[in-house]
Amino acid sequence: MTDQIQTPDPAPETDLSDREILLSRLDEQDEEIRFINEKLSILIELLTPSEKGDGPTLDDILARLVELLRDQEPVIKRIDHTTARNNDLLEGRIVLPKAGDTPRS
Repeated sequence: MTDQIQTPDPAPETDLSDREILLSRLDEQDEEIRFINEKLSILIELLTPSEKGDGPTLDDILARLVELLRDQEPVIKRIDHTTARNNDLLEGRIVLPKAGDTPRS
């Protein structure tokens, strides 16, 4: 009996194709990241005025977006409530009737 450390066999050829697949996927992801980066750069350019008097400031734009979201809060809450209620129904949980709902027989 010898206590020799066995070296693993060289990687089979299928590993090479797995590597090629992985590299291909990495290339695709790299392209997607570049595309997203380009779009974000364009968006930042559009939102950031080139000169002081050339349109609204970024703070003005963000304040307007916050205001628009605040205006949509009742709708968002209603959608959230409806979605939660529907999920409860689908998952078989007991759902209390909404205020104003008439009981069904």
